[in-house]
Amino acid sequence: MKIIFIILLMINIAYQIGIRFQFTEQNATNAPVLINPEKIILVQVNEDCLVWGNFYEEQIRYAEKVLTELFPDLFYSQEESGDTTMYWLYIPRLPNKEAANREINKLRNLGIVSFRVKDDSKWENAISLGMFYDQQDALKQFREIEKKGITNAKIEDRRVILKKIVIHNPTHRIKEQMQKLVEQFDDTQLAQGKCERS
Repeated sequence: MKIIFIILLMINIAYQIGIRFQFTEQNATNAPVLINPEKIILVQVNEDCLVWGNFYEEQIRYAEKVLTELFPDLFYSQEESGDTTMYWLYIPRLPNKEAANREINKLRNLGIVSFRVKDDSKWENAISLGMFYDQQDALKQFREIEKKGITNAKIEDRRVILKKIVIHNPTHRIKEQMQKLVEQFDDTQLAQGKCERS
């Protein structure tokens, strides 16, 4: 009985090895031959896109934060869309964080709630009161805060790189919600069209 079992086991092993060898040999002979692989080129595909722009630096960071909160799995890219001159209304650099906090409290007590404290090295502890495309709008806002007692604000014209957010293959739900979201961002537009993706 043991001898029969051993013989059957050896026949089974030999059979399995033979089948695998034959299968490997057939695949090697039937493999597709690449003719001139260097001539293969990737074709760009047009896909539906929403293009949301034009943002200046502070604005696009906020827009991306909002997008991430609303649509955590959203696929989008950020692209430059040109440059322009904008007018920055700000309170110059203050000596330290405590001085900046005191100025912020003063602004809040005067009813000025739209501002950002800069944290990069060149403008650390400066308080941004807004970026304006139109110089007259910047001057109007400057005069309003001057009337409230803020006398250390300045206006500076700056060359700004504008950016846009390109949302690839948006769903109907995303398109609807984006329409509502765009209304919250002054001077931005939403356009639908085709974009290329390689």
